[in-house]
Amino acid sequence: MLKRTLFLLASVTLVMSLQAQDKREVGKKAPVKVEPVTETVSVPLTGGTPTWGPSALNWVAADTMANCYGPAIGALNPLAFDPWTNTVMLLHRGHTTYGSSGRVFYNYSTDAGATWGRVTPAMNGSNSAFNARYPSLTFNNPTKSSNVQDALVAGSWPELVAGAFGGVGAGADEYAGSGFQVSAIYTDPNLLFSSQVPTFANDGTAGVMWASDNQTNASLKLWKTVDFQTVDTLIPPTWTSATWEDGGNIAMGGAAHNGTIVYGVLGTFPTQTPIVSGWLPGFSKSTDNGATWSTWKVADFRNIPALARYDRLYDYVKLDAFVSYVGDIHIDKDGFAHMLFCVTDTTVDNNSGENALVEVYETATGWEGKVVYHGIGDSSYTKLDGPGLGQVGPAAYLSFDKDKNVIVATWNMPRSLTDSLVDIYASWRPAAGGEWSAPVNLTDSPGMNENANHAAPYIQSNGNNSYTAYVFMNYPAGYTGYFPNGAGLETQPGVCYVGGWTFTATGVEDEVSAPTGFALSQNFPNPFNPTTSIKFNVGERANVTLKVFDMLGREVATLVNEVKESGSYDVNFDAASLASGTYVYKLTAGNFVETKKMVLLK
Repeated sequence: MLKRTLFLLASVTLVMSLQAQDKREVGKKAPVKVEPVTETVSVPLTGGTPTWGPSALNWVAADTMANCYGPAIGALNPLAFDPWTNTVMLLHRGHTTYGSSGRVFYNYSTDAGATWGRVTPAMNGSNSAFNARYPSLTFNNPTKSSNVQDALVAGSWPELVAGAFGGVGAGADEYAGSGFQVSAIYTDPNLLFSSQVPTFANDGTAGVMWASDNQTNASLKLWKTVDFQTVDTLIPPTWTSATWEDGGNIAMGGAAHNGTIVYGVLGTFPTQTPIVSGWLPGFSKSTDNGATWSTWKVADFRNIPALARYDRLYDYVKLDAFVSYVGDIHIDKDGFAHMLFCVTDTTVDNNSGENALVEVYETATGWEGKVVYHGIGDSSYTKLDGPGLGQVGPAAYLSFDKDKNVIVATWNMPRSLTDSLVDIYASWRPAAGGEWSAPVNLTDSPGMNENANHAAPYIQSNGNNSYTAYVFMNYPAGYTGYFPNGAGLETQPGVCYVGGWTFTATGVEDEVSAPTGFALSQNFPNPFNPTTSIKFNVGERANVTLKVFDMLGREVATLVNEVKESGSYDVNFDAASLASGTYVYKLTAGNFVETKKMVLLK
């Protein structure tokens, strides 16, 4: 449990070379735009609402922002889903109606994103400067508890200091909806940080981490904490600038499973066989809660037979002095890393070709790869228009269910090779094997440019091979069509939209549809108002009762009282006639007895 004490402002000094030079052909990663300090609010928040096509999922407006810059970095992730408490969380910068754009707020939903509550005060409430930019979110549920009060909410962000990214901020709340936050800003007199500060948690163990690359050199700095009172800061020996030959790296973020943690980047790793621009994907691994990290395992995708036609990473902004890459990393049930990024088909011209979204993953014997989608045109992201100047590019994200049975990829791309307005797409595949499904268009809006999307790293298991992936996008308030930048339009107020894409994953063994014994699941949603669903498994034919009691032990409802055959069951509980509070539901089946708590909030 997070103790209710503000942790101290931290400042550390590290001696680093200030003469880092990029040895690569194309150049360093593109600088990130920092929006003007002033806010333009000429478009009212009560303006038009976008209308998405018939194939799109249901997008819900979760909250507003002063502008669309906050989510405009591919390496960050403002959206998280805790599959054990079934809570969706969103971290974003504020709007003048409830807080300045430099304040960081989060929202949460316990009903699959249908309704949202904003948590106050701001997560960075202890910082009087309020200069947060590009926030990223995670949760830490070390016991995998179904009780929302056991899951910490944590975020990080780059902090503007004297007009540059001179600091890194981080904050946490005891649990979603608690309303008590702690935060601090970390600075280093010898380093300038970047806009990339992804946050990630240690799955199964208490602990939250965040990392940033540096503008001063190519090293990576890591922060890690268990209680948010003692925060360790370090540059691991394998994360120094020399790892990338003083070139550069673009974050893919971190992920963890059962004590194995991975952090991935696209970087200028040394390679025996030169590659155009010199950039390749790779990751470093820790098995001691982030205290030590392995040397980087680099994936030269050109050596994977399924990806042999691709000879370089896809630079989605052409004909400039920088490289623009994007990718994501996750980890499977066996502790193997999976990386998602874009590559370019072999061509004679460095600035033309067809591009693909690919998955590269670790196995016990080496690397394997799969093509998620081939056919992204070179001109797809050249306008850099739309929310946040279109800086996220294809915005590729990987997500797993909590049992690591299914993988989902989300990204954005145009409908044709020559179009420059993008929609958001998703695909899935069984984690145990099989190919990626045909892409599904999640927005289906040919007149809009939805190039600022993200996805929660976990998806929801609904039972019976049904899953829901949660996706984020933002769009300028009042606009229902194409949004061009320029003339101050990029600082218009923005709306945060969250949607849940539900799909059936065929060929995936589902633990709920084929029970091996008796089990009672946590109700969903929880808390609820006024209805909730309770699932249970019956391992063999038995007389089954499912009853609800108040905290004084008085029975308030009997939901089941009959003989049930072996199978999975789902019962709806309507508490419209009951008062708000905590209730206990009890399943009795033969000699099996189990109880759980649920919270009714009206």
